[in-house]
Amino acid sequence: MSEILFTTAQAASVPVQGASAPAPAPAAKTTATTVAPAGGAAPAAQPDMSSALSSFALPILLIVVFYFLLIRPQQKREKERQKQLKALEKGDRVLTRGGIFGTIVGLKPEENLAIVKIADDVKVEVSIATLDNVVKKS
Repeated sequence: MSEILFTTAQAASVPVQGASAPAPAPAAKTTATTVAPAGGAAPAAQPDMSSALSSFALPILLIVVFYFLLIRPQQKREKERQKQLKALEKGDRVLTRGGIFGTIVGLKPEENLAIVKIADDVKVEVSIATLDNVVKKS
């Protein structure tokens, strides 16, 4: 048994034998009519697992790339900087975050301060956190 699928607009335009010219199709909405195959219901469509996995793979891949290219190197630099700041001694040449080079002449670890000599007879107290880099160890 062959199945024939028509829409209502197609069915209206089929000429009938013995009738005069066919009437034009109405301008109303067309609706699709389908016939289910004999012998039961149509099988249910199964979700495609590969598309679901690929939609999650790209964001996870981007997170991993950002971690190894941006986050991890920054954490390593900060860890190294903290190690340098804990090992500060008198006579170390340092660079402040403001761009001033100086030599440490004293430390006040309880107040988190360093006394830095930036010129002859010019000493400033700076926060140890504002020291950017140890240029030269004494």
